[in-house]
Amino acid sequence: MNALYVRVSTEDQVRKGYSLGDQINACRNHLLALGEGSIEEYIDDGYSGEFLERPGLERLRTNLQSGMITTVAIYDPDRLSRNLTNQLIIADEIEKAGAKITFVTGDYDCSPEGRLFFSMKGAVSAYEKAKIRERTSRGRRAKATKGKIVLNAHPFGYDWDSENSMYLVNEKQAETIRLIYDLCINHSYGARAIALELARRGTMGINNRPLSVCTVSRILTKKMYYGQHNLFTQSTRKTGQNTREVKNNPQELWIPIQIPAIVTLEMWEASQTQIQRNKRLSTRNSKRNYLLRGILYCTLCGRSMIAYARHNKRQTGIDKVYYYYSCISKESNAYALAGTRCQCRRIPAIDLENAIWDALVEIVNGTKHLNRYLHTKNLPDYSQEIERLTKFHLALKKKCTDITRWYREGMIDLETAEKELQNVNKEITTILSKLSELTTAQQKVKQPAISPAALLSAKTFEEKRDVLLNLPYKIHAVRLGQSFEFCFSI
Repeated sequence: MNALYVRVSTEDQVRKGYSLGDQINACRNHLLALGEGSIEEYIDDGYSGEFLERPGLERLRTNLQSGMITTVAIYDPDRLSRNLTNQLIIADEIEKAGAKITFVTGDYDCSPEGRLFFSMKGAVSAYEKAKIRERTSRGRRAKATKGKIVLNAHPFGYDWDSENSMYLVNEKQAETIRLIYDLCINHSYGARAIALELARRGTMGINNRPLSVCTVSRILTKKMYYGQHNLFTQSTRKTGQNTREVKNNPQELWIPIQIPAIVTLEMWEASQTQIQRNKRLSTRNSKRNYLLRGILYCTLCGRSMIAYARHNKRQTGIDKVYYYYSCISKESNAYALAGTRCQCRRIPAIDLENAIWDALVEIVNGTKHLNRYLHTKNLPDYSQEIERLTKFHLALKKKCTDITRWYREGMIDLETAEKELQNVNKEITTILSKLSELTTAQQKVKQPAISPAALLSAKTFEEKRDVLLNLPYKIHAVRLGQSFEFCFSI
């Protein structure tokens, strides 16, 4: 039995006219001209030649191993693969199976000269593939630098202007987006609560279906909704016929595009603040209001302390419920430090809440001094360190600019630029984190510790909770024997 193998991808079909029908006819006529009959067709429609995982090719290789095939006809070596190594692998398999390989566009023999010519054609094909990829990438970047969108991602809230390659605001959907931001900022709703509220109001998304929680979350976090859209934030590399590797690009290689805004920058920033606040103060499954939830830390390890209830079941009568604060590192293996749980004992919630509130009342009444509870009695001055880190940050930003310029001028390749930018960005992330921490600490040193009027007038849980959330200090606690201690720190 003889075989013909044909392959086409969409790109080849448009660019070169490698239609399956033309390849099949050419290969069949070629075999008939060689006096070979009984032809079996092996077809891969829409598969990239970069990888060997193709159903038609795999079936051909299986039948070759069984000795069923004597001659394999292929239109051109790049139909076998555009990768030279893959071409040589398949050609070697065909020869070892005792079969002969023949190409419509040229003869092939297993002599050293034939293999050299075959390798040269494979190298040219691989070069052509790389050149096409590079030219396509450069064309997309050139389009983006002109302020145009490269690919329409169909984002909710926008229509597509194909003539100018730009998004246009869909006013009906934009009203829904503004409602989402209003519910988040002014009503403190999370994504799930917003999705439920929109469903209750009968507000629909694309295809007249309710907006999902994931869609709402994306709307609240995407910068494009205040007019800032970045292209080339990620690069994709095919690792197989149906698999891809997605990698985040350094920020300096992004191309910013201005698009019509639906919300203001201030609204977007306020929503990010509220999202973080919701995460920190989420009640989750709590059935009791805890005054210190989300703002209490362990004195021993510095981790957050969580609030929870423990039920003491009784054979008769109502179960007794005890409420505690406990270090998250003690309660969860996932937060254990070097595999060791924190030794901090659980602290009765009601006793700790009352003690901290009473201490704050005594401070504002003047019967006790704040320094008695401060972890650091002599408050430090971070101004010099902030100035030093700020200068270092500016130097690193300049280095990023230089690396980007070198890449665009062709002085360094993309791989080198990415590696250098990743190293610099790691340093920048560390610097910014430290700067944020020191700046916040410095502000807390300068501002008043407690508002006496607000604290003394607070009677309800909500009022007391609001006072504690606005404290400029962290609250740390630890249990010692049967008692406990707490303190405030920057």
